[in-house]
Amino acid sequence: MLKNFYSEHEPGFYECEICNEPITNPICPVCLSAEIDIWSTNYPNLRKELAPRLKEHLRRLQQQTREAVQCIKCNEKRISVCAYCFIREVLNELDELEANRIIKKEFLQFFNYYTEPYVLET
Repeated sequence: MLKNFYSEHEPGFYECEICNEPITNPICPVCLSAEIDIWSTNYPNLRKELAPRLKEHLRRLQQQTREAVQCIKCNEKRISVCAYCFIREVLNELDELEANRIIKKEFLQFFNYYTEPYVLET
């Protein structure tokens, strides 16, 4: 498995606490949330509902973090999950908020994370 290879051979290497895969794009959830907040200004009603959910999710992540790697954007040591898993969590929130297919598709295009086998219902 990939994580064992990297864990044994690369000192200082960090794994996502959700998927246990290597964190190869070290952008913290706080920075990603800020970007998501900017994106959501296009959808004020959705933003009103999504923002508190993301804030709560960030609070939970902060409490559960064991080890953290430094973010390449803000230089803070607060990455314990990969960007892929965080974006997947945001997609779950969008599903719960019943965001339409077009909004979810735009979100995936904007953040360039095609989470296979995530299927946008028709």
